[in-house]
Amino acid sequence: MRGWFRWVVIALALAAAVDGAAQTVNLWPGVAQGSEKWTYKESSVNVPGTGTVLFNVVTPTLTAYLPEKSKAVGTGVIIAPGGAFVALAVDVEGNDVARWLNERGIAAFVLKYRIME
Repeated sequence: MRGWFRWVVIALALAAAVDGAAQTVNLWPGVAQGSEKWTYKESSVNVPGTGTVLFNVVTPTLTAYLPEKSKAVGTGVIIAPGGAFVALAVDVEGNDVARWLNERGIAAFVLKYRIME
């Protein structure tokens, strides 16, 4: 699986480099293993001061935020937003952090992982 993950990251990096926007890919083709029988529906709420919070995430994804080439320092991180095992605070603990890192030349990859209430 490590080799597969590396190719996903490379594909994301190349796709994001083409148009400069964040790119998202599903980490699993079809339904993710272990959640074939889940009937949960993903939902989100906008929490003042926190931004978007996701619940019942069934489809794991990875979103690449790459810095401008002129700022890039050759470092990257994967960000796994928190939420006490029941939600994902994808803005304040994910996308906002990724943009902050980009301003400093660091590539960031926000992981949206499966959770359920």
